[in-house]
Amino acid sequence: MFLTDRKKSKELNFYEVLERRTALGEGERKTLKILRQGFEGEQSYDRLWDEVGHDHLLIFRDIWMKVENATLQIDALIVYGDRLIVNEIKNYSGMYQYADGSWSVNSFQISEDPVAQVSRTAGKLIRLKYGGRHGHPFEVDRKVAFVNPNFNLTVDTEESKNHIITRPMLKYYMRDVARRRSGADASALSDTIRNCIIEDPMALPEVDVARIRTGLYCGRCGSFKLTLDRYRSHCTSCGHQETIEYQTVQSIIDFATLFSEETLNKKGIRWITGAGVSDRRIERYLNKYCTLVRKGKHSTYTIDTLNLGDLLKMKGYNSKYEKGKRILVD
Repeated sequence: MFLTDRKKSKELNFYEVLERRTALGEGERKTLKILRQGFEGEQSYDRLWDEVGHDHLLIFRDIWMKVENATLQIDALIVYGDRLIVNEIKNYSGMYQYADGSWSVNSFQISEDPVAQVSRTAGKLIRLKYGGRHGHPFEVDRKVAFVNPNFNLTVDTEESKNHIITRPMLKYYMRDVARRRSGADASALSDTIRNCIIEDPMALPEVDVARIRTGLYCGRCGSFKLTLDRYRSHCTSCGHQETIEYQTVQSIIDFATLFSEETLNKKGIRWITGAGVSDRRIERYLNKYCTLVRKGKHSTYTIDTLNLGDLLKMKGYNSKYEKGKRILVD
């Protein structure tokens, strides 16, 4: 079973919000493309597990861990019996070669080495044996899972092949793993993993506020060309309608995503909404969807999640002015 959800990374959320509110530079567009491609590959990997079945396994997805002084990011960590399996997920496409410890695509050498990456992660997980948190030994296995059917690879040694699974063999590999069953050892080991999980520590770039386009925008087409009535917005580009409440919550999330080190307060939300929402409404929505930290003339807040669908459901969004309830679908 999946023990953790697969969510977009903090970095991917950041660049997607940035894309909605400014023109991206070339480097930013490239970063966003890579992050989206990686997330799509991870979703494809998860779908394969759902097809194969994983009820008798314990699978952590998309976790950050602190093991002694090492910080690890793991795409998938499978626990069964007294064994951990690290899966590094890659969504590469094209003609790749792996020889003498170097990777190249279409004859051009690249710096990233997925096999070395997953080996380093596995090596650091072994330290859990000696940290006094787990009462019995365990083994660590590792595989790089290439999920894209348009990925082709030639490898120079059998040893390297042992740590690589390409798309045609991925289901067979998963079925073989799924034949194992978790037990008391796996449960204890999964508790050890949980104790090491940390929040995503990724540092995000600073944002020049002058770049940011303020105002409300259409949740369907992204247009800022809206007309507002008392409770709803109407997009003049695609005709879509949304509630002011929904769009204000989206703007709160946008601000918290782009300026994670800044104080979340009424002033900031007034700015990012382009003064299109009254202070009274902003305050009401902040109190409903966020957690009050400091009350007073300059109240400040924190937000429980940056996922819009999760936040709306968590806080009971249910507007009588909302026609399409698909708005709550992720």
